[in-house]
Amino acid sequence: MTFERICIVGLGLIGGSLAKAIRRSQPQSFITAVDTNQKSLGDALSEQIIDKATTDLYGGVKGAELVFVCTPVHVVPSLLREIMPILGKDTVITDVGSTKQEIMKAAEKIKVSNQSQAIFIGGHPMAGTQHSGYQASLAHLFENAYYILTLLDSTPSWAVESLRNLLLSIGALPMVMGAKDHDRVIGAVSHLPHVVAAALVNAVAEMEDTSHLYKKLAAGGFRDITRIASSNPNMWKNICMDNKEELVKHIMRINRHLVAFAQMLLRDEGSKIHDYFACAKTYRENLPVRQALSLLSYYDLYVDVEDRPGVIGAVATILGKHSINIKNLRIINSREGEPGSLIISFSDSSSLDKAQKVLKENSYVTFTQ
Repeated sequence: MTFERICIVGLGLIGGSLAKAIRRSQPQSFITAVDTNQKSLGDALSEQIIDKATTDLYGGVKGAELVFVCTPVHVVPSLLREIMPILGKDTVITDVGSTKQEIMKAAEKIKVSNQSQAIFIGGHPMAGTQHSGYQASLAHLFENAYYILTLLDSTPSWAVESLRNLLLSIGALPMVMGAKDHDRVIGAVSHLPHVVAAALVNAVAEMEDTSHLYKKLAAGGFRDITRIASSNPNMWKNICMDNKEELVKHIMRINRHLVAFAQMLLRDEGSKIHDYFACAKTYRENLPVRQALSLLSYYDLYVDVEDRPGVIGAVATILGKHSINIKNLRIINSREGEPGSLIISFSDSSSLDKAQKVLKENSYVTFTQ
């Protein structure tokens, strides 16, 4: 089944990005957006991203074949109780919340009590930025990003396949998993890093004095590792509270690691400290830089470039002339332990080899790790 009438409830970063992505991949779809922000609705209409804008929740979802609930995670259960009973039979409704157990419980309760014949599929796009609002939305936000789906026992396979096909069309990588597994794993690899980043920033902020040396020297690695501490505080408050049971377990584990490392230092246990860093290095280097359908990592090429206007464009132009597709590009602000100042990622080793060859021919120094 192809969804032709789609409603997006909440036209913020994720909702706006979904609307833009669907408009680009399936221009024939009729997209309705429901939001209280008149500017967001007006902008989306003027950009022809949506076909209808409304502040009326009931009127917005009426007649939709697919409804995306793109509101803050703590609001989703109450919205499901409002929306699901008024949706037609076989209408698919999904959310984008980054915690899943409480949302799935709410949907299951609605289904068991026979209040709705609509089909609920939990969703969590593993994509986003530290910015918020429709103005920050991007049509390509979901490209090469996992989009996790969680199912009820009653969820029919055709509905999962239909939603999966839509997500594939916008470049996402749909993956089905259980709600409890989702909250445990995502709590560790997504929620915990936000807590750790905030803790690191707050700890350093406590050390700051009138010289402001911490702030002046906090470039490179510090800025990279704490970038996510700039995310929306209210959103992350709600996410953390919604997944508190799993998150507290993860925080206690981190605490044990820090205490153990401090003890190694106090005991001058150089060998154990070396092994600790070596263990982390091995696991980190086996992490995919970005996932693909084949679960292969991207291939990184380090390039030494001067800090001058146009140098990144020049490198990209050389690769473009040779039809070499860049999957990701980032600048290293701190050169400690790194062999270059620019990292270019490719989807396969042959693209990396070709890029290294043509850049060398153009007098660029490159490295691989």
